[in-house]
Amino acid sequence: MENSKILTVENLAVHFSHKGKPTKALDGVDIFLKKGLVTSLAGESGCGKTTLAKTILGFYKPQQGKIYFNGKDIILPRNQKEARRDIQIVFQNPFASLDPRCTIFYSLYEALTVFPSKAGANKKINKLQGRELVKKALAEVELEDDVMERIPQQLSGGQIQRVCIARSLINRPSLVILDEPTSSLDVTTASKIMKLLSELQKELEVTFLFISHNLKLLKKISDYCFIMYRGKIMEYGPRDSIYNNPLHPYTKLLKEASQQKLKYLKEDVVSLSGCPFLSRCSFKKPECSQESVRKEVEPGHFVYCHLFKE
Repeated sequence: MENSKILTVENLAVHFSHKGKPTKALDGVDIFLKKGLVTSLAGESGCGKTTLAKTILGFYKPQQGKIYFNGKDIILPRNQKEARRDIQIVFQNPFASLDPRCTIFYSLYEALTVFPSKAGANKKINKLQGRELVKKALAEVELEDDVMERIPQQLSGGQIQRVCIARSLINRPSLVILDEPTSSLDVTTASKIMKLLSELQKELEVTFLFISHNLKLLKKISDYCFIMYRGKIMEYGPRDSIYNNPLHPYTKLLKEASQQKLKYLKEDVVSLSGCPFLSRCSFKKPECSQESVRKEVEPGHFVYCHLFKE
């Protein structure tokens, strides 16, 4: 049976003001996440990936668009409280994600008290119950019980990221957003964290939105992939289609630079209309100055590019 959509983003726009000038961080974004699968969002730094994640979490209020989670528009205040427990995030910098003054136990126990765990039948959790749930959560990410009594500065980067993963899963959310969760770790530690995430996702049957600039990394864990550039979706489809047959010139560039962060080129002038990748594209055509419509090039594989005919 086809996986149902747990989250759908429709025509989402988020604009900021920089030095008095409006900046379109998100410009009509449409994505969807299928329940129980890993969907990746790929793009270079500054393309809007984290802005999208924070908008889904309610940190930013969009100027337009809808965000449906389990069929409810979570932009509406009346639907936000339930979504806050059921949608969790693991941030890029694990040390900035935890209060340096608090023990690991308190950081995880606090998550249980703010949003009572499904494991606790939605009842208020006391400290004795909380200790058992925290112990279980740490065991799931392969950490010993004594970690509970430590503070973040006493742990390694890999241990701290495991703690952050444990905190994100302790309330058994339906969706976890992973925002570049391995970028601050060394290669060996990052590989172990990726293996752990893959195992937990399958074991708990949780939906992941995995954000990264690295297509090679995303290939290892994703089922589905969206490519973003300057606040717009450029291409999306099944993981193997995106990685083995990239269509948009930007996706091809991203694949070639799969192990390094891309930087905006000095000559990269933002287009006021048409394809946002226009000034960097080696294959541009006159019609690229006009907005491109979505095209299905192969089953389930879509691209926004004038190089392809409808």
